Order: sequence, then C-alpha cells, then structure tokens
Amino acid sequence: MNSAGSLRSTKSAIRAAGFAAALLLASASLAAPFEDIVRKAARDNGFAPAKTTHVSTDPALVAAGRILFESKSLSLNGQIACQTCHLTEFGSADGIPNAVAVGGEGKGTARIMTEGGILPRNTLPFWGRGGQGFNVFFWDGKIDFSAVVPISQFGDTVPSDDPLVTAVHLPPVEIREMLAEDDLVRANKREDIGSAQTLYRAIAAQVAERESEALANIAAARGKEPGDVEFGDIALALASFIRAEFRLRPTRFHKFVFSDGDLTDQELRGAQLFYGKGKCANCHSGPYMSDFGFHAIAMPQLGFGKNGFGIDYGRFNVTHDPEDLYKFRTPPLLNAEKTAPYGHSGSMATLEEAIVAHFDPLHQFDPASLTSLDRHEFFKRLAASADSGLLMGYLDDAEVEALVGFLKTLSF
Repeated sequence: MNSAGSLRSTKSAIRAAGFAAALLLASASLAAPFEDIVRKAARDNGFAPAKTTHVSTDPALVAAGRILFESKSLSLNGQIACQTCHLTEFGSADGIPNAVAVGGEGKGTARIMTEGGILPRNTLPFWGRGGQGFNVFFWDGKIDFSAVVPISQFGDTVPSDDPLVTAVHLPPVEIREMLAEDDLVRANKREDIGSAQTLYRAIAAQVAERESEALANIAAARGKEPGDVEFGDIALALASFIRAEFRLRPTRFHKFVFSDGDLTDQELRGAQLFYGKGKCANCHSGPYMSDFGFHAIAMPQLGFGKNGFGIDYGRFNVTHDPEDLYKFRTPPLLNAEKTAPYGHSGSMATLEEAIVAHFDPLHQFDPASLTSLDRHEFFKRLAASADSGLLMGYLDDAEVEALVGFLKTLSF
C-alpha cells in the first residue's frame, strides 16, 4: 500500500475508533471504572505521550534559530520578526482575528489600530509544528507532505524533504507578511521560483551582515564557511528552533491517560462528550488532536478573506478541486485555551463559540446585518459543512461548558 493509501487507512481506522468509543461510552460496563473507559477511548483515537512527537535537534542550529526568530533580519524590508506575531502571551499566536504584519506596531489588539498590513487569516500557533507526523502546514495545507508527492508552492523544486523547513521558506517572501512592496519586490513579483530565489539570496546576505553570531553557529553546524551559508541553511536553523522551543509538553490530560493524574468530574464529563456524543474525536484525533484532514465548518468570515470580498475558498485554493471549497485543516487542540480567537479568520472569540459553531452554525447568523453576497457565501459554507454537521451530536449549554473544561486540560 502506498503512503497515501496508508494514510487514508489510518484515518479511517481512527474515525472508526471514534464511533466505537461513542458506543463504548454510551454503554459503559460496570466492571470497568469510568476513568479507564475514557483513557482507552483516548488511546484508541491515537492520543500519545508528548515525547513520542519530539524530533532531535542540533543545539547550535537551535541557538541560531532563536536569534533569527527574534530578529528582524529575516524581513528584507519590512522590519518585522517572526516573534512579532508569535508571542508567548498569546500561546505563540498574536491574539487578534486577522494578523497585522508589515508596518504594524504593538501587541495584540493594539496592532489593529496601526497602519500595518492586514493578512486574510488568523495567525496559527507553533505548538508541535514539525514534530513526528506533523507534516501538513497552514490553514489550507499549502505545504502538505502527507502523501508520496509533496504539495507546495515550489512545485517539483521543493527546497527540502523536511516539511517544516519548506514551510519556513514562505513567510519571508510573502508580501504584507514579512515583505514591503518596494522596487526590488515589485521587480520580482511573479509566480516564479527564480524570483523567489533572488529574494532568498538578498535575505541571506542581510542575515550575514546583521547576525554574525547566528551565521557562525549555522556555518559550524553545517560544516560550511560563513560566506557559503544559504537561505536553506537559515531555514533549517529556524525550523530547529521551532521544533525545540514549541515541542509538545505533557498536559494534565496526558498525565490522566498515561500515569496517575486526575480529572475533575466536569472535565471527565467533557472528555466523555469529546469521545462520545460530541464526536469531536472523529477529526480531532492522534497525538496532536488533529487528523490533518480538511473539513468545512460554517463559521462567520471576518476580514476580506484570501479570495477577497469577504470570501475564503480554503483548501480549494491549493487543489482547485470543487470538493475542497471552504475546507480548512483541522486545528490541533494542544494548548488551544491560550490561542484565541479561533477559526481560519479568527471569527470565534472563545472556545465556547467555536464549539457551538460546529453543531449550531446558525447561532450567530444575523441575516439582517449581512449583505446579499455575505448571505450567499454563508449558505455555500453551510452546504459544504453538511456532511460533517450530520455526524455531530447536539450539546446543551452545560455540555458545552463541560467540553470547554476538558479542552483546558490540554494546556501546558
């Protein structure tokens, strides 16, 4: 069986385990403690100790990557660092619905009031990125190494066989994200790998000029002279830092499942709903609590959207397959409590709102406040989400509260 077939088989098995867990939780045997049934449901749905996701890293590259993560040297002309939009206080995200990048000032909501370039999507956190099996990146999966043939904007000239290293290549050459549109950028503003390489060489030269310590660490780790360090080496250092700094930590739920940790009655009830009635584990499975698949949820759209005019076609922008319209990658849930707001455009302010949007998408729908185009687009998102929505159980307010309590046990 090829890798794609194996992945589909694994996902099918996990989904089947989710249905089996729902039945098991609905008819729990008196012979087994209820806590053990929840533990088994978690393991059957692929939940694993945090350390099983860790990838070894070179300390010298991690040290160099830390410097680069905090430096504006990766931004050729935009005066912005990775850390600008990936802050510890916001769970390694930025705390606002749509990212404000080049030209923005301050932190969190303060950035919205500045003249920064607004990006069409919510900033993704970094937890677990590049760990074992974490090989699909960005909301639309524009970097996808889950099959035999990798998907990326580099076509058949992918810069690395490491998906995280490849993903790291994109933000520094993204206009409005880490690039301001000056003459050099305009001259290379083409869907052309050669143009991107011109910018990568310029960025590497800037790093060499400004970050001698990082450059020396990279050169030593790569067995090169400092003058021979290329952008690919810089990307490897940044990926190494992300892997080390944001590797998964054991949560209270890890301790509950794999050792002698306890959950409160409410948290245990939330876990039962997660693996049972709520059917959350159908998609939120595996060690990262994500199937890395693509699903449509009829959440409101904030901002102008990736496709403009308040529209974001999601995965369709990558595959051009009509079946992928309005679908986005299942977000991992580890540390989700700290990464609000939620959804691809950040339209859900709280975990409660995000949960309700899954099984009651009309809850926040106010047709009178929307334009006819907005209503048309919402209808299409609703239609695209029908298959997923039919699988979900209804949750009352107390059950939503219990589920939120459980999700908070996934925090570091």
